[in-house]
Amino acid sequence: MLDHFLKKKDRVKLGNKMVEIPKLTRKRLKKLTEHIGTIGDYLVKLFMQSEEDRAVFIVAGADVAIDEIYELTSLLSDLPIEYLDEEASFAQCTEFLRLTWERNDMNAALGNVDGLIPPMAKQFVQSLMKGMGQSNL
Repeated sequence: MLDHFLKKKDRVKLGNKMVEIPKLTRKRLKKLTEHIGTIGDYLVKLFMQSEEDRAVFIVAGADVAIDEIYELTSLLSDLPIEYLDEEASFAQCTEFLRLTWERNDMNAALGNVDGLIPPMAKQFVQSLMKGMGQSNL
């Protein structure tokens, strides 16, 4: 019984529906990268913030953040955006995304990817990204 309480949360309520926290497979990651644009950098920064700074960060980027958070939640939960707009709270959507990030251990995955890129190749990619007006890796 105690093990049940110690397990990570694998489902969350969005509106009135319980949805599973998804595994980020290659197929899902491709869908995300097609959608994300600048929100990827924002989400990484958001989830890297301390709890005290997170609320300030969300308010500062609210114009972009709210729509994108609902769109990403729809994409990952397979629930229609129209349903989420009417039924799901912002807190439910952000919890869903946070738990998805944690379930897939994205901090470690990003660190592993960073370790795979040789320093010269990393510099080359960063210079390309800067030239395209995007953020650093």
